[in-house]
Amino acid sequence: MEYKHARDDNFGDFACGRVIYNKPGMPIFPVRLTQEIFGRCLNYLKNRKNICIYDPCCGSGYMLTVLGFLNTGIIDRIIASDIDNEAVNLAKRNLSLLTGEGLECRIRQLNDLYEKFHKASHKEAIESGKRMMNMLGSFPKKPDTYAFQADLLSENVLGHQSFKADIVMTDVPYGNLVAWQGDREDGIGVLMENLIPVLKPDSVVAICTDKKQKIKTEKYRRLEKQLIGKRKFEIFALQDTTLESGAKI
Repeated sequence: MEYKHARDDNFGDFACGRVIYNKPGMPIFPVRLTQEIFGRCLNYLKNRKNICIYDPCCGSGYMLTVLGFLNTGIIDRIIASDIDNEAVNLAKRNLSLLTGEGLECRIRQLNDLYEKFHKASHKEAIESGKRMMNMLGSFPKKPDTYAFQADLLSENVLGHQSFKADIVMTDVPYGNLVAWQGDREDGIGVLMENLIPVLKPDSVVAICTDKKQKIKTEKYRRLEKQLIGKRKFEIFALQDTTLESGAKI
């Protein structure tokens, strides 16, 4: 795949566990690929400002947090959900880094660690935190964030939500896909069906999976499909008639 929207920069400041909070077992996603997928999604939209982005399988919120830093001034609202309450709580902590108060708190924690242990890694993390603060400082309007617990395989799970996402981007938990989708044969198809209540007519949905995983859906049309190593991502838009029929769901 040719990268069109993400430069081959040094993304070391976003190394998981340096400034961004992490917990063993929580998946992460390559930063450059994250930004590339977002850029491709953005390219399909008519409106490319004040973007609302939603990750329904957010895990630690790593992907959304990185996108928030790299797209200040473009992303206006960040929504995260996960079936695991522990993951949602970690995502809330990470999304708080997109505020001056949250990032200052994290830098203070890192300073305390450096004063106690005098590790070079802590000093490097402090410097990363300062650079991330500079990224935020150039844009006074910070994105609104909202994280909640939800099982996207449950019927009408998003029916009561008031937000409408311009972009849905998620890396489904394909490492334990059988456990994730339970006795359902097409967990990803169910997830995509359940996303419809929070989509706009021109929203785009990017799904990242193992390259062997097939995605079957009648209510979306595929805009593109890309393979990257053992991963793949596919970008979809709603069929023209989906929202009309979906309004009755």
